[in-house]
Amino acid sequence: MTSHITGQISEILKDDTRSAAARIEALLKLREDARALQRAATESPMGNDDAADSGLREIDRALAKLGHRDNAQKDENSAATL
Repeated sequence: MTSHITGQISEILKDDTRSAAARIEALLKLREDARALQRAATESPMGNDDAADSGLREIDRALAKLGHRDNAQKDENSAATL
């Protein structure tokens, strides 16, 4: 899964047709999806959220490259924090 996320992140970052704000929006959507998968993995007895977790880290790094930094704080204060 991580390599899939890495590919998506790379495509988003390299897409010069999108503004920085549009790239941030696409990364935030990707992050929402990764968080949902991570939550689902924690609810499954056979789930493994390691890949989802590293995908989140990669997405956060990409967001930081674009100047967006409020995700970690939002996750820390979320009622759905894992």
